[in-house]
Amino acid sequence: MKPVAVIYKKPLTGELQGDVDSVLRRLKGQFLRRLRVQIQQTTFSRAAKVALSKAMKVEVKKSSLVMTVHHPAWKPLVEGQRREQMVWLKRAKAPIPIVTESGKVIFRSASAKSMKDGKWIHPGRKPSNLIEKARRDVREWAKQKLPDLLRREIARTLQGK
Repeated sequence: MKPVAVIYKKPLTGELQGDVDSVLRRLKGQFLRRLRVQIQQTTFSRAAKVALSKAMKVEVKKSSLVMTVHHPAWKPLVEGQRREQMVWLKRAKAPIPIVTESGKVIFRSASAKSMKDGKWIHPGRKPSNLIEKARRDVREWAKQKLPDLLRREIARTLQGK
């Protein structure tokens, strides 16, 4: 699967690579933490939020962090979804559960007649900028913490630890 976002992508080479990797690992943790907070603020169900959080993966590559997500709800969450009739519901093998505003679960079936009557319309979803928000938060965190972290890592390397 192709990466969703590259969080840090400036080339860093030389003897400091080991130090940079440890700092990038800390940035990875901060990014995931902030992104999960952003997901918790969405209107998805609790189960969907947990599934999205588990589907995220951030890898430390050479001088960069690369994020991938393996979940079908990710693309509509980030890119948005247009308003359209959900014609695929006619193929449902069982009644469709619907949660009412009061929290009660009811079951309905989609038919050709209900589709013709213009029912079963998905309201659409605006695109979300949660990756950008998390990236901005991590950059701010890094501006404050990174100089000290990198200084400590370099000192540890020079001392041979």
